[in-house]
Amino acid sequence: MKSVAFWLSFLLRIAFGALFVFSGINDLLHFWQPPAPATPQSQVFMQGLAGSGYVFPVLGVVYTVSGLCLLANRFVALALLMLAAPIVVIFGYHVVMEHHVGPGVTVLIAYLILAWQQRATLAILLRPSAPVAANG
Repeated sequence: MKSVAFWLSFLLRIAFGALFVFSGINDLLHFWQPPAPATPQSQVFMQGLAGSGYVFPVLGVVYTVSGLCLLANRFVALALLMLAAPIVVIFGYHVVMEHHVGPGVTVLIAYLILAWQQRATLAILLRPSAPVAANG
């Protein structure tokens, strides 16, 4: 019998993956309009991202691929690594520009729980590499 922690971890990974698949496909196909930014600073920020013409499509691809990896339970550490920078931006956006922590901290906590479960795999990235010998 699987433990409660296993099932909670499984459900968190599935919910997190589904959230990013939905968000990614929405960034590419625009079938759902998210709530309008609440503050003038967040409106300017979102207009800048949309005005660039490439940020949302790139995020859409990253979110969709990462979410599918999480749903399939394949390349989970890579999916989490690809989501690291957007998660920090999402958290910062909600805390600094929207002046509330609700959605940002929820996503950050879910991310940190999933990353903690992958800590052995992610720790490899923090090992120093051997120096490259100079040819000569």
